[in-house]
Amino acid sequence: MGAPGKRKGDLSFSSSLNLLAYRLVFGMLARWRPPRGARIDLRAGSRVLVFSTAGLGDSLLDSAGVRALAEGIPGVHIEAVIHHRRRDIAQHNPYFQELHDLRKGPFSFVRLWRKLRARGPWDAVLYLSCHDPEARCLGYLLARDASIGLEWRTKMPWLCARNLSEDGLRKAHLAVQAVRVAREAGAPGTGARMVYEVSDADRKALDARLARLGFAGAGAIVFQLGGGGGAFRDWPVAHFVELARLATASGVGPIILLGGPDHREKAALFARAAGGIPFHDAVGKLALPLSAALIERARCLVSTDTGIMHLAFALGTPTVALLHPTPGPGRVGPTFGADRHVVLALPRPEGYRSPRDVSMSSLSAQQVFEGLQACLAKSDGRALAEGCP
Repeated sequence: MGAPGKRKGDLSFSSSLNLLAYRLVFGMLARWRPPRGARIDLRAGSRVLVFSTAGLGDSLLDSAGVRALAEGIPGVHIEAVIHHRRRDIAQHNPYFQELHDLRKGPFSFVRLWRKLRARGPWDAVLYLSCHDPEARCLGYLLARDASIGLEWRTKMPWLCARNLSEDGLRKAHLAVQAVRVAREAGAPGTGARMVYEVSDADRKALDARLARLGFAGAGAIVFQLGGGGGAFRDWPVAHFVELARLATASGVGPIILLGGPDHREKAALFARAAGGIPFHDAVGKLALPLSAALIERARCLVSTDTGIMHLAFALGTPTVALLHPTPGPGRVGPTFGADRHVVLALPRPEGYRSPRDVSMSSLSAQQVFEGLQACLAKSDGRALAEGCP
């Protein structure tokens, strides 16, 4: 968590100074040579550069747009500029032919620009979930007249040739927004399906890691203890403990706790409160590719609005999604195979002003347990149907 009172998206002094410098330099360039919306005609062999440099969940949501582009225009060549900490997500997207890490600083900017210029020319540049200023500035230098982005996701719209802003798009599902950018580039598809492919190497590595931890992951109920874009989205650990008690009493299990290193305190709190409830602790013990392999083989995931939740949606793992009104199921819920998931979303009350107006604690363990039962009934029924001759 950040400092008290600091909101997501707030800029440090150095970042603000950096943004100001880019705005001044590229503002002058854009006045001299403004982007002009050239005709984009992508086909097999066309080269497209995608900027997707945000967090785990956003990167997965962006993958729906990448899939739409690749499947809608067979043979198109797609490379991506990614946040250097998100390479483990992008490497599991088979539609990317090459990945380029984005790092801060003017020297890194120049090195990346030279590298990308040498790999061009680019027939289109797509801005998905990326932040100012580096992405927009690089795109301007590489293909200023064939750049496409969402108007509200930049403070420098004058660097983009096509800023999408039609009615309703800003409130649309984030995966749908990514697909809309792909459609503007000529992709005919409209479906919003995320993509993540678990490799055989990841599966083998997970087997070895779980063997060292002393348990297996097949058929487990996985609890993702937290994460996402703010603490207001988290479900209380005490509620997870009560859910585990209800699940165990009904014969559902085994239960595996999942989370990153920053969730170890929550795992310890769960362990202290669990008493004799059996569970396995994988919090902070699995790298992201191994977490994906675990989710792939799990019977069900219970998660709040986190990147892990989107990972489960991409993999098709049945999920009980516990969602806060911000941003709500209409923007982050499942878009593909929704019938296999259960979404428990708290309503937005009248007069709602900020996320603090609604507490995830009002979603009871009993409600989530009933959602878990419904999710398991769906997945078990589907498994039986698929096994029929």
